[in-house]
Amino acid sequence: PQTHAAPAAQAHPSSPAEMGGPGLYSGIGKKAKDLLYRDYQTDHKFTLTTYTANGAAITATSTKKADLILGEIQSQIKNKNITVDVKANSASNVITTITADDLAAPGLKTILSFAVPDQKSGKVVP
Repeated sequence: PQTHAAPAAQAHPSSPAEMGGPGLYSGIGKKAKDLLYRDYQTDHKFTLTTYTANGAAITATSTKKADLILGEIQSQIKNKNITVDVKANSASNVITTITADDLAAPGLKTILSFAVPDQKSGKVVP
């Protein structure tokens, strides 16, 4: 009589190297990490605003991003229907915005804005 040997049962891989995949599991905890850290800003920001008796507002803002500290100072003056807003930042830019309500026609707002130095106008020589 002939006897047939049963095929050997295949052993299950016991290590990640035997399975052919990496041994690291970077996906574990990804959802929890995204929930805690995604869209979370680690910048430190400080803002101080004060108002004068005639209604002028002065705001100083400082932001720390990594090792960089950025600053901005802003003043806003309102007189009847005209508002003047001046901002200066740590990049030596001065941005002025003048807004006039009902200047040309009732319900029409006129806005004039300009920056100094104007990067498109050329070099500023002291």
